[in-house]
Parts: sequence; C-alpha cells; structure tokens
Amino acid sequence: MRKKWLAVGLAVGLTGVLAWGIGGSANADSTGFVLYKSALSQTKEAGSMTAHAQLELTDNGSKLFAVDGVAKVDHEQQLASVNGSYSNANGEGSFQVFRQQDQVVFKKGDSDVYRVMETIGWGRKAQRDDHGEPSAVMSHMHNMLFGEIGKEMTVENLPNGGKQVSLQLSEEQLPMFAKFIGPMVYSKIAEHSQEAAAAHEHGPAVKLPLLQEDVQLAQVVLNATINEKNQIEQQTAKVELVGTDAAGIEHTLRLSVDIRLSDLAATAPEQIDLTGKQVEKITREELRNEWKKGGCWHHEAE
Repeated sequence: MRKKWLAVGLAVGLTGVLAWGIGGSANADSTGFVLYKSALSQTKEAGSMTAHAQLELTDNGSKLFAVDGVAKVDHEQQLASVNGSYSNANGEGSFQVFRQQDQVVFKKGDSDVYRVMETIGWGRKAQRDDHGEPSAVMSHMHNMLFGEIGKEMTVENLPNGGKQVSLQLSEEQLPMFAKFIGPMVYSKIAEHSQEAAAAHEHGPAVKLPLLQEDVQLAQVVLNATINEKNQIEQQTAKVELVGTDAAGIEHTLRLSVDIRLSDLAATAPEQIDLTGKQVEKITREELRNEWKKGGCWHHEAE
C-alpha cells in the first residue's frame, strides 16, 4: 500500500512544499500571498472541517492512479476519519482510516480486520517563536528558498464577495529548490515502484517510468477560492514533471489535486467502536517493515 501512495507522493509533496514556502514568504508587495496567508489562518481557526479530495495521476495522458475521498478532522478533539476509494491498473478498492483515542485504525475495503496502531500526540508542531509565529530562522529559509515567486500570484474579485488567488509557475519561474528536489525525489519513488513490481506477484498499483534524461518539473499551478468570510473553500493544484526513459521515450507525468472544504467549525469525525470486531494490533515499526515489503495490506487478497 505504501508504494501506491509513494507513487503520487512526489507531486503532492512538491505542491505542499510550494504552498508551505509561499505562505511563509509573503511580503508587503505580494498582495495575493497576504490574502492567502490571512485566509489560511482564518480557516485553521475553525478547528474542525470536512475535506472532499480528488487526486489523479497520469502518464502521457493515461491514468495511473486516482483517489476520491472525504476526510473529517477536529484538531481540538484530536479526532479524524477518512473514507476513500481508489482506482488503478489492477482495479478498484476502498479504505477507511480513523484517528481516535491515541490510536490510528486502518480498514481496507470489505475486510473484517481492523488494524490498530497506537500513537501519541497529534503530530509534530512547526517551529515557532514565543508568540506562535514562525521563527526568524524558518522565515529566512522560506525567503531564501522561494525568493520572489510571490509576485507571480494574481487575485480576482468574485461576484459573491470572495476572491480567487492563483499562481502559475513555468519551469523557468520555479525556485531552484523545487527544480533540484523534484527530479531527485521522483527518481527514488520510481525505483521503489519498479522494485515492488518485480518482488510481488500482484505488483504495485502504480509502476512509474524510470526517467534517465532531461528530468525536470515543467509546471506548477495553484488556485485557492476564498469566501466572503475570509476562509478557504477550495484549493486545486496541478504539477507536471517531464523526462525521457532509457528507451528514449518521452514522458509527461501530471498530477491534479482538488480539495473542497466544508462544515468549518461544524465537523464531527466518524468514530469506530472496536468492541466485538476482529482487531489486529500493529506497531509503528511493524507497519514500516510491512510497507518496505510491499504494503501494509499486501497480505490480503487483491
């Protein structure tokens, strides 16, 4: 299962890194960044929300992988639930994840087994100063890595009083950090997907091409719709990576992500009562080892 998510991790990760850097490196001259940063902060203050997410990865126009899911999160109560489905070359499937009572519960499709991993805390907190703002070191890193790309963001006023904030970066406009890390991370992910395909009968859901030459990020497009309450309602991203494999075949990998937020400050994540259910406990280390062998659900029939 890990390989399935690693296969799309490159583009998702790059999108997240860019958004992270953009949000932190806003300056007085970057009106779009200031608006987005303010809306992001206002959205986080809601405490709970529902995210409707769709993701699709293609290679030269052919779909490799797609995910459609709904995530409900309550940061104050430290609760979360995810219901999702996916499709790939091997067919279709579904999954559920629950975060509750210092544990994460995984369930695949129609399986009767609930895999439970104990956990502590809600995740790592970003490095911040005594006032809750990003530290001077972090702010300096943002500015150094992402430079002046904030000036490329545009703002459009919407009829309902909201705003549309957009950023479109070509290969020439991408920060050097993204240009360097993108191909490097992709290479590692592609190697893992190829190894998993050879090691397991069913193979991974996504077998990425091994790109040898001219590997580069070609385009990143980010859009955010902000409502009249200064909250983010929708975010979309498109990331394109190009390169040539050993046979000289050119590949264009495109990942698109669409996330719609709703029920801000009014979301109650689903919880699962494990009483009487078939439960299999697993440690973080065991889960990590299973992922290395092809996925935490690989032992189940596909």
